[in-house]
Amino acid sequence: MRPKKGVTLRDIAEELGISAVTVSNALAGKKGVSEEKREQILECALRRGLDLAKYRQRTTSNKEASEELKEGASIGVMVLNRYISVGTSFYWEMYQKTAYVASGLKCLTSLIIWKSDSEESAIPPQIANQEIDGLILIGPMDDGYKRRLKKAFDGPIVLLDQPIFDDDVSCVLSGDYYGMYRSARELIRAGHREIGFVGSLDYSRNIIDRYYGYKKCMRENGLSVRKEWVLPDRYGKEERGLVVLPDTLPTAFVTSSDWAASYLYDALQERGLSVPEDISIASYDDYLYNHPLAGRLTTYHVDMEHMARCAVRLVIRGLIGPGSTGVICEVDSHMVLRDSIRKI
Repeated sequence: MRPKKGVTLRDIAEELGISAVTVSNALAGKKGVSEEKREQILECALRRGLDLAKYRQRTTSNKEASEELKEGASIGVMVLNRYISVGTSFYWEMYQKTAYVASGLKCLTSLIIWKSDSEESAIPPQIANQEIDGLILIGPMDDGYKRRLKKAFDGPIVLLDQPIFDDDVSCVLSGDYYGMYRSARELIRAGHREIGFVGSLDYSRNIIDRYYGYKKCMRENGLSVRKEWVLPDRYGKEERGLVVLPDTLPTAFVTSSDWAASYLYDALQERGLSVPEDISIASYDDYLYNHPLAGRLTTYHVDMEHMARCAVRLVIRGLIGPGSTGVICEVDSHMVLRDSIRKI
């Protein structure tokens, strides 16, 4: 698509401070670009010497235009500030994996850390001003706010580690349901019949999926789920991590994340109980640092690099052409067996 010394979509995009996707949509006559913006793009394209007739002829097959949109694409990666802290955050590492994968595919990433996802919250300027080509949203966000983002942004949007909320937005998930099923199964294989669950069900759909994976495993093995053993791990607006134990305990718990397992461990320690001697734990995500339970926890491993690779490629597919949205990509992984389970 790029003749020597010829103008490119990205040249026009850089001059106007918008994304190459917006330029491509405007020149192709697609929806989603205001008439004022379309006229501005056409004026710039003609002034820079882009032959519109040849451009449209070349893009009939979409192949050459696809290569230009793909190479050097700018991908915004947005995450809420409550999820991220440099050096110790699951989502900080997920962003790093995403940036690494994007770099290998000759794409650029920019991290957008945002404070709020309420209906009234502003749209980040990088998104509102179409300064990026595609957008990856990491971690749970309010559906209403995501719809506002979708309405404000012309390019493809991919959800990473949060379920799909609309038919034309793609998402990449870890194996929430069967990952938690596998964790519960490890406890049952070790002889446990009284097994609780730790995780705040109203926190995210991911945790709900994990809860039902646990319930499925319990039911298949003829075991009952006791309401008093389903414990939240977050409290208050600041989502303070804490597990409050009931008077009577099961012999084991599955926890919705390794951090939830650490809160459970701390509560057990305060009661004078040990893991796994008194209570066994199997968990989810294989991400725990700077805690006595780190390196000891049997857990389902989340393959963040594979998830990041899927997300970046879905953005690129969305840049290349229609029919590439609404994809659900679930990345399965494996259990990591350590010493937090005692056989009984």
